[in-house]
Amino acid sequence: MRAIADPPAKPPPGTVQRRQVDRVRDMRDRLVAATVGCLDELGYAGASISAIQQAAGVSRGAILHHFPSRQALIAATAASLLEAAIRPIRENLEGKRPLPKSIADFLSFHWRRVVDTREGRAFVEILVACRTDRPLEAELSKLFADWDAEIAEFAQKSFRATGPAADDPALLWSIGRAFLRGLLIHARFVDDPAYLKRMVERFGELLASQLTLQTRTNAL
Repeated sequence: MRAIADPPAKPPPGTVQRRQVDRVRDMRDRLVAATVGCLDELGYAGASISAIQQAAGVSRGAILHHFPSRQALIAATAASLLEAAIRPIRENLEGKRPLPKSIADFLSFHWRRVVDTREGRAFVEILVACRTDRPLEAELSKLFADWDAEIAEFAQKSFRATGPAADDPALLWSIGRAFLRGLLIHARFVDDPAYLKRMVERFGELLASQLTLQTRTNAL
């Protein structure tokens, strides 16, 4: 007599739902990563749904299932980029990493690890697009404002300015970040990477005359 196989065990409660959530998250991460690559390599205008679809290796329907429009995908990518960029700042406030020795070192670190990266270049593409793409600007304005406020809080707690204004630490660090983002565009006209490095170092020295580190117990 043939034995009757036991029925397959049912997965624990919530397992199927968790797997579905994981699949959705993995697909969204995949699409965002493809969008970052397209923004870096092709620019905002070239980062079309078709280009992103090809880079991600998925169907157009898969993209539109998760993001109903290109604008929604770009907005999700911006949110992901901002979260990645602010993570070191949060670690700073939590004291998880040693501070650099000077503001000049801090600026150089920010250039190498945050700005002059595929993620940093992709973010600048989105920022530039917001100048003329009003719907995109409206979509991202609150996100940008909240992010900038958190950066300002970090600067106020981590830096000391020589000027009398109470918000000078945040103001000066904002100037430093604006310089680095502008340098990404200027880099197209500079053939020697060493020259860009000198520009960052020299600007860091100038900034250091106005801004100093508050403490060495915070993190990068």
